[in-house]
Amino acid sequence: MTMSNGNNCVRVERRVLEAPKNLMEVILILAEAIMLLCYTERRYIFNLPRAIAHAVLDKSKKTIGSECRERSDCAEVKGREILKDLYELKRLLRRAMLFSSGKRFLAFLFAAGFDEEDVLFRKRTSRILKPAFTVIRDKESKCLLVFIRGTRSIKDTLTDALCAPVSFDHNMVSGHAHRGMVAAADWIRKRCIPVLLEALHQYPNFKIKIVGHSLGGGTAALLTYKLREIQPLSSATCVTFGPAACMTLELAEFGKPFITSIVNGSDIVPTLSASSVHDFIAEGRNTDKNILSAVGTRISFAKAIAEHAVNCCTEVVKKHKHSLLLRSHRENIHTSSNNFVGASGLSETSLDPLLCEDQLFVDDDDEYNSCSEGSDNDDSDDDDNDNEDQLLNQMGNLGLGNDVNIPDKTDETSARRRLYPPGRIMHMVPSHVSENSNSNHTDSDEKHVSLYQTPAQLYGKLRFSRGMILDHSTKKYLKKLQQLINELEKE
Repeated sequence: MTMSNGNNCVRVERRVLEAPKNLMEVILILAEAIMLLCYTERRYIFNLPRAIAHAVLDKSKKTIGSECRERSDCAEVKGREILKDLYELKRLLRRAMLFSSGKRFLAFLFAAGFDEEDVLFRKRTSRILKPAFTVIRDKESKCLLVFIRGTRSIKDTLTDALCAPVSFDHNMVSGHAHRGMVAAADWIRKRCIPVLLEALHQYPNFKIKIVGHSLGGGTAALLTYKLREIQPLSSATCVTFGPAACMTLELAEFGKPFITSIVNGSDIVPTLSASSVHDFIAEGRNTDKNILSAVGTRISFAKAIAEHAVNCCTEVVKKHKHSLLLRSHRENIHTSSNNFVGASGLSETSLDPLLCEDQLFVDDDDEYNSCSEGSDNDDSDDDDNDNEDQLLNQMGNLGLGNDVNIPDKTDETSARRRLYPPGRIMHMVPSHVSENSNSNHTDSDEKHVSLYQTPAQLYGKLRFSRGMILDHSTKKYLKKLQQLINELEKE
């Protein structure tokens, strides 16, 4: 995959990403993510805090409420007829919050009116490209519910960070989607399809709903596309809350009949993608020419410090090389009868990452599957690969071998792939915001809330405000939904 800072383009990732099966694959995936993130527009990273602060405090920018009222392609949704849908959205969100909780799960489960046998499958903890999810049988609503948790750990964040667009096809439509979420959706698909098919065999009249928030929302939407390609699961629908920008426009529009995305206030996540970040950096670079000189000075200063440090170290090594060699020789002799302990005090065992693989991938009994006695053994199928040949083979399989895709500045044919939230987008916005306000964030207890159906194009550019993070929380979504319900009931 290539992110070019010369022409501000993102090349489509050519290699399909899969959830890692062993520690070496984890290391290679992390290395690739770090390489790409550090390379992309690296000259301007120093100025990002200043640019973001300026965007947050910019008084001239339009609020999301004013923009929704001005645009002809934004339609306000009114009337008591939508109350039934809002009740269902609230119920799904509350349960998504419940099944995202790792503590006191059984207590919450019983409080929600479920029994242990209603939990058909549960992956409690997340891994890289392996989000936590739960499959629930809801007899009351006659639904099979798949809840996918949002970002809660550094491992989830790394899944978010693998954001390059990859090819994604569904029936008669094709496009591109968020690379990490495609891999996560594929991993969940392999595990939930047998569970859903067996449950449908017992309850053929049940519906299937996929629900997620944030990372879980984008993954849920992509999973829904894949489930609908299977005949018994072709009626699956999806509800997302604060979904990540995860697919190109063609796919997002195609999902309108069976995917509903709810966005709250100034939540930034639905606008956050590799393309929107590139646009923001490019805009800052073009409007503030002083950034170039400022960054150049800092880089030159850092380079001078690094060169000075290297020169000093070189002189020290030259001066004391004889004593260092003697010390190294003594330590090597010492290892013949004892475990090697170097100057840092670390043992050989602690320095070998492959010996820690079992600790990294231990499941901690976090999977619960009432449909089968077998456990998920995918993470332990592969043996450790200790020698160089096996490592190179793995690197080749991951696209990180001799033909590793190093970012190419000269790639003039790279195509930009802008990603959007999926399906039909419903945005909860404050109705009475001063146009002179310096942020999109409002107090939901003081402002009237309206619901707008908005086009996906509204989320192609980053939106900064003081409430961009707070408005993304599930508690904020639940609070705004309840406020919307209360106001409609009064009417």
